[in-house]
Amino acid sequence: MTRILPAAAMLGTALLIALPASGQESGPAIAPGAETAKPAATVAPAPAESTAPASTPAATDPAVTAAIDSLSPLVEDVQVVGPWSEGERQGVWRTIMVQSPADETGYHFFVQQLEGAGTDHTVRASTEITEINQIDGAIVGYRADEPSPGAPSGLTLFFDILPTDGEIAETYELHFAPDTPYMFGPASN
Repeated sequence: MTRILPAAAMLGTALLIALPASGQESGPAIAPGAETAKPAATVAPAPAESTAPASTPAATDPAVTAAIDSLSPLVEDVQVVGPWSEGERQGVWRTIMVQSPADETGYHFFVQQLEGAGTDHTVRASTEITEINQIDGAIVGYRADEPSPGAPSGLTLFFDILPTDGEIAETYELHFAPDTPYMFGPASN
C-alpha cells in the first residue's frame, strides 16, 4: 500500500524538538543548588488589541468556513498543479489524495479537470489513478511539469516514491490528457 509522508509535518516536528519554545531565552547552564538573582520587577504584557482568539480570523467568509467544515478528514492532500486549455475552454488540473477508509495505510489518488476561471470552476472530469494505491512504498512528494505548447490540455506529474524496503526514492511519472487513457509507470530518463 502507498502512504504519503508529510515532509512538512516531519520537518515541523523536528524543528519543535530542536528549538526552544517561543519567548524563551537560552542562557548559561546553572548548576543544581546554585542561587540565581531574581529580577527586580516584572513587566506585565501589553493587552491584546482584539478579543478574538488568535487562530480565528475576525471576518471569515461563511462560504469559506462551510467549505472547510465540510472537508472530509480522509482528504490528506489537495493541490492545483497546473493550467489546461482546449480552444476557448480553459481551467486547472487539481489532484486529491484521500486516505482509504478501510485501510489507514492505503491512499487513493485522483486527478480532476476543473473548467472555469477565478472562483467559478466546475469539475469537468475526475479520474482515480489506481496504480498508485498498488505501489509498495510511500509518496514523499510529487510535482507537475509545465504543459507543452503542443498539448496545452495535458498534464505530466512526477512522483517520488520511497519503497518500503528501500532507502532511495524512485521516480514515477503520470501522463494524463482529457478523454484518453492515462499512462503511469517508472520514469524514463
